[in-house]
Amino acid sequence: AAAVAGLGLMLWLKSSDFRQLRRGPAVIVPWCVVLVLLLVAVATDGRAHRWIRLPGLGQLQPSEFAKPVIVLYLAWFVAWRGKDINNRYSIIPTVAVVGLTTLVIGFGDLGTALVVLAPALVVYSVAGIHRRHFLVALFCAVVVMAGFIVQKPYRLLRITSFVGLTEEKIAADPSLQWLAVRMASSGAARDTDYQARQSRIAIGSGGLTGVGLGQSNQKLGFLPEAHTDFIFGVIGEETGMIGCLLLLSAYLVIFWRGWRAWFLTEDTFGRYLALGAATVVVTQALANMLVALNAVPTKGIPLPLVSYGGSAMVGTLLTMGLLMSVGDRVPEQ
Repeated sequence: AAAVAGLGLMLWLKSSDFRQLRRGPAVIVPWCVVLVLLLVAVATDGRAHRWIRLPGLGQLQPSEFAKPVIVLYLAWFVAWRGKDINNRYSIIPTVAVVGLTTLVIGFGDLGTALVVLAPALVVYSVAGIHRRHFLVALFCAVVVMAGFIVQKPYRLLRITSFVGLTEEKIAADPSLQWLAVRMASSGAARDTDYQARQSRIAIGSGGLTGVGLGQSNQKLGFLPEAHTDFIFGVIGEETGMIGCLLLLSAYLVIFWRGWRAWFLTEDTFGRYLALGAATVVVTQALANMLVALNAVPTKGIPLPLVSYGGSAMVGTLLTMGLLMSVGDRVPEQ
């Protein structure tokens, strides 16, 4: 049902002229709605702070809808401010909107918060923000994300496990006693890299051509979340390196479409809209793949258009609809 609804919305956006969205209310109203939903999720989901449970309809994850909304806002605002992008009247509103959104998301879902920040960094870099402003914003983002990591001990466990800092080493170092106390307050499993190890086993078992569709052994209880966050491991096992490269190529096509629209579209709003949309999808895909390969610390990030999940599917299809709306109106060369 979510795929059907998302596909319908994507086709509607694709057929619509993106320039109709270049209005303040068309941008601010969706952002306000998503922000309210995010706050509701934080308040009502006492455990993960990311889901809104709808009786009889399943769960809704508002952070997935923040991605196309932030892309829309960035394109509108940067196009509106134009050459005044570096004055305080341009920087402060974006810090307020993007910062508030990522803060609320990051309280329960740090991975999605990082994905939402990616288009802001890319769009403002391309728009010509001063290096000083960019570095200050990047430093603030790192500090805030570090605070979120310390906020939840299980995140600390994932980081320390990834860098090889075991609890025994932490306990033996007097300077790290604060870290030991913080981690001891977590009820999470200590084997935090278990999923990543099982994912690497799955990908390694696939070899060049894979074991065959539907023949994965790791998804039979060995690899947790095999249908969502770690589905790339199953793809690697069943289709091998060839299947993984084909999937990566598909995301690179999305990246190419975004940059092509950026270079060829004459409308400034459309250029940033395409750039932001492509950045969100590709950043999320690469983040998921890197987690599955254990190249970065474990984080729950779905693989766009592949992982199971209604909210993620609808959010990604909305983002793709924005990209296609611009791409379909690129002047013929």
